[in-house]
Amino acid sequence: MTRALTPVISCLVLLTSFQASTAFAAANAAGTSPATAARWPRVAPVDFSRITPDDFTDDELDLVAPLAHFAPVANAIVEEGPNRGFIDISVWRRPKDNKHWNARVMENVLSLAWFYTADRKWNPYRGDPAVRVRLEAALDFIGRIQAPDGSFSEYNPKGYNLAAVAFMAKFLGRTLENLAAPGAPATDAEVLGRAHATLRKALIVTLTREKNYKNGSFFTNQYGNVWPGGLSWLRLHPDHGSARSLGKRLRQSAPDFQSPAGFFYEKDGPDFSYTLGTHGTNTRSAWPYIRDTPLAQVWIDKETAWFGWLSWNALPEPGESWIALNRAIESRMQRPFFNHVQTPMSEFIPAARAFSLTREERAAAIAATRTRLASDWPGAGPLQTPAGDSFSPYVFLDRRDPAFYPSDAERDAERAQLPSLARDRFNHARHDPRKDAGFLYLRRPAWYASFAFGNPATPQQRYGLGFVWRPDTGILIQSQSRKESLAWGTYAGKSALPFEAASFGARITVAGNPAPSPLPAAADLDQGDLVLMYPLSPAGEKTVAFTDAGIDVKVHLPGAFSEYFPLILAGNDTATVESGAVIVRRAGRKMPLLTIAFRGASHAPVIAESEAPLPHRRLVLVKIPSDGQLDYTLRF
Repeated sequence: MTRALTPVISCLVLLTSFQASTAFAAANAAGTSPATAARWPRVAPVDFSRITPDDFTDDELDLVAPLAHFAPVANAIVEEGPNRGFIDISVWRRPKDNKHWNARVMENVLSLAWFYTADRKWNPYRGDPAVRVRLEAALDFIGRIQAPDGSFSEYNPKGYNLAAVAFMAKFLGRTLENLAAPGAPATDAEVLGRAHATLRKALIVTLTREKNYKNGSFFTNQYGNVWPGGLSWLRLHPDHGSARSLGKRLRQSAPDFQSPAGFFYEKDGPDFSYTLGTHGTNTRSAWPYIRDTPLAQVWIDKETAWFGWLSWNALPEPGESWIALNRAIESRMQRPFFNHVQTPMSEFIPAARAFSLTREERAAAIAATRTRLASDWPGAGPLQTPAGDSFSPYVFLDRRDPAFYPSDAERDAERAQLPSLARDRFNHARHDPRKDAGFLYLRRPAWYASFAFGNPATPQQRYGLGFVWRPDTGILIQSQSRKESLAWGTYAGKSALPFEAASFGARITVAGNPAPSPLPAAADLDQGDLVLMYPLSPAGEKTVAFTDAGIDVKVHLPGAFSEYFPLILAGNDTATVESGAVIVRRAGRKMPLLTIAFRGASHAPVIAESEAPLPHRRLVLVKIPSDGQLDYTLRF
């Protein structure tokens, strides 16, 4: 899984290039640091009567609320004692984790640096001594909580981990770039020298420690923070040897961190939330540095594979702005849908445009924000605390990081090329060798469905039938991860989990012929009916057939069991039990959306509402009880 570390040992070249203290002493010879003062002046709140929405560019409108909330965050920084410089307010990370040893809390040092340096008509904090003293104290505090080897802790005083050090490298790198910008207000040279040493140590331990790289192949979003962090260092300390070393590490990580199926590993499985979220931010942060270098193609190649994977698992909902996800297979977080992505990759990867925020949508959102601010200025409300993300450093990280916004027409053209929309008949397979997991995607003219089998990467995953989607009306079935009793499958007795939540292998035939074993990493299978057969331990068996007519299932299992169906319905849809069938109808449509015809039920099916995971939709759980044998069909 993990390759030899020889390409990155040369990252130690980076050690010898460090001359930050001397360089920044010359650049910041501005007298005694205000951090030596006995008492700190308060950071004053913003007088919004002196500024207007028109003072903000379109790209700055999202800074109105952070501007309103900055003073209480800055004033919460500890002034004295061993925790001097700690941001002692619960606005970033979970309240229970807002501890002085948690380096993740200190990522908001970037917000201090941004307001201290940003030259904006509406920003009263540029060069503010009250902000400077807190910024310098925060930088020194970060250095004091760093372990001698460069690591940082998160959940306990000695809980050193990859996330803490890699995220700090990203945010501290951008912080120091802001402070080094031409014309930036003065910062104490000795404080800056120590902060550069802190960043250097964090990068070295992340890039050269084998344990961190192995963990990075398990939590790829975490390790990915080192790319923008290291690139910030190289912008501040240009060195061709160090740049080559970082490039070698990036190239090495590409096959180690990404499944041949296309997803980036998160606990050995696919996770949409972390990849769309943190990984996407890492891409936006790193891209300005590498877009005109040979590393650009490395990045484009891995992102092309990722968006290829996403295209099989993302389901546009007709008439809605959101896109449903195949969340049954998500390995860490819970994300049933997303609205769009904002990524520079859309300029180079046409498939990414299918999911992108468009120029027209962005313009409409900006206009709506200006309309709102015109009638409710500044409209920020009080700062929420305790809270996990009411004041996020990501607002300041992404200020200059570009995204490519296609037009509506460009987005629609690429969306029409999604597999589920471009073709009406296929059997497509993906395979991940780490867990020997197979992912099938089946399309017929009336429907599109997914099915997963093999070894789940984490207990929250639910294999089996992940989703069923209609091209005309959208998603009909969406198995839910993590939660009990909300996934498709066979539940024995009173079990809260289906058999499909555990590891299982399947025998697969296509048009009567055995499918390749293992499945290809990413390829279409032959055309024809696809049939899976797998055991239900200890003495049962299940057959699932995907045919032109629909989906046919046979369950043989001694004893009592139930078959569960997590249906996704619109507000006016109905699910009713009729003679030998559960029928889903939509008002105004003559034909049913879905008919589940069954034989072998021991009692009448049970239909119950559950918490809805998708906007403007309901989750309706259908349970069909049986004893020994149940056969059913899904028709669309």
